[in-house]
This record gives sequence, structure tokens and C-alpha cells, in this order.
Amino acid sequence: MQNLVLNKIQVEDYNLDYTLSSGQCFVWKRDGKLWYGSTSQGLIVVGQEGKDTILWQTYPQSDNWELINKYFRIDFDYDKFVNLYPNDEYIQKSIVKYPGLRLLKQDFVEMVISYIIATNKNIPAIKKSIEKMSFHLGNKIIVNNKEYYTFPTLPRIFEATYDLLKTCSFGYRVPYIKETSSALLRTDLTDWGIDEDYDRARLLNFKGVGNKVADCVLVFGLGYDNVTPLDVWGKRSLTNYYGLDPKMNYQMMREWTKMKFNGFASWAGQYLFEMIRNESD
Repeated sequence: MQNLVLNKIQVEDYNLDYTLSSGQCFVWKRDGKLWYGSTSQGLIVVGQEGKDTILWQTYPQSDNWELINKYFRIDFDYDKFVNLYPNDEYIQKSIVKYPGLRLLKQDFVEMVISYIIATNKNIPAIKKSIEKMSFHLGNKIIVNNKEYYTFPTLPRIFEATYDLLKTCSFGYRVPYIKETSSALLRTDLTDWGIDEDYDRARLLNFKGVGNKVADCVLVFGLGYDNVTPLDVWGKRSLTNYYGLDPKMNYQMMREWTKMKFNGFASWAGQYLFEMIRNESD
């Protein structure tokens, strides 16, 4: 068992609540004033103190600043994005409504598996499935007398039986998870370059990875800033706010966002997603 001793870091304009409750991550739970997130590297605990102070700790390796800095993209120039589209009423409205919403850079393998699981599921169902998988295949960590389970490593997912994966409510996705985990184990995961179109093409070779899943992995797992995944909400934001033809195919809409939000399509897309999804709710 480990006790909870939190570090502090000053970060301006970072809203953990907006960020961790958005549709980009599925491993976070809030308990009181703190958030607990399961990764394959261990457990991350974070909280917010005032507007500009983030509390954090990692387990079982304590004080893993490298993980925190990378995962939360602490060094990203948020002001540059905020000031880039002064005449775009929808971007400005969303920034005012969700100040400090950030993009995460999560583990690449976790994103591939998570977004295959996410296909045709709502967010609560995705979280429940990943929670079940982590319970069966992850490592247990006890912090302040509470049990948490890490996101499984790739070999553990690959070695899991079909029957066990079915108990996680993966349904028809089980063969995709098995085949993709096998392919990932054969892939040199250090050999991912900076050419987004090439990386996307490689991702589409994985079983169960289509256009949207590939773009989710690029943004939330590899940190690409000029791509935005287009689910039903993303497409709706483009048609409702900017008047795009609903009959435009995925690739055409994708290219439009890259040109419109030159350099920051992923950030613009996340803000528009959050606004239109909550407006609909």
C-alpha cells in the first residue's frame, strides 16, 4: 500500500475537469477533488488547486515527472492556439465556454486498443469495458486503502483468451483486438515518423482501425495537432457551424479542417466537439 503525497506545478490556463471529462480519454475517475487515471505505466493522480496549480503523483513509480509532462502536454503553447482565430465566432465561443480545455498525449498502444473498443459505443460503456479489462489483465495498485488496476500491457492483452475478452463486453471487437495486438507486437513502435499521412496509412493497416480510429490515435496517442477525428459530433459541428455539405465524405471534411485551422485542427476540433455535444445534451 502507498500513501498519497502530491507534488505541485504551476500551469496557466489548464482545466483538468474539462480535459479529463472530455471524449478523448476513457481511463479517468473522479473521487472528491482528485482524478485517478490508469495507464500501462501505472496510476496517475491529479487535482487542481485554484486556477493555475496542478497537484500530481504517480504510482508505483513515484514522482514520474516525465510521464506527467508528456501525458498532459504541459509545454504546449496554449496562448498561441487561443489567439490564432480571433474572427472565428465558434472557436471563440467554445474557448470562452471551456477555458483551459487541453489535449492529452496518451500512450500510443493504449489509444489503438481503446479506440477499437470505442467503436459504436458511448463513453460510459467504453469506460466500463476498459475498466473490466484492466481488472482482469492489469496490475493492482493500492493507494490510501483503495484498489486501482493499470491499463494492461500489450503482451497481456495479446495473451488473453477470447472468452476473457468477451467478458469485458467487447463483442464483435474481440478478433480485432487480438489481431491488432499481435500486429502491434510485430511492429517497431519506435519507428513512427512525423509524416502524418504516412502514419495514418500505416494505422489503417491494423484490424478494426478505420478513418476515425486512425485519426483519434494520431491526435490523442501521437500528438498530431493538425488532424481532427470526425465522429458524428465532429461532422455535425462542421455542417451546423460552418455550413459544410453533410454529403461530403470523410476525407473531404478532413482536408477542409486541415486547411481551415492550419496547424491546430485537432485543438479546434476538440473545442467544437465539446461545444456541440453539450449543446445537444
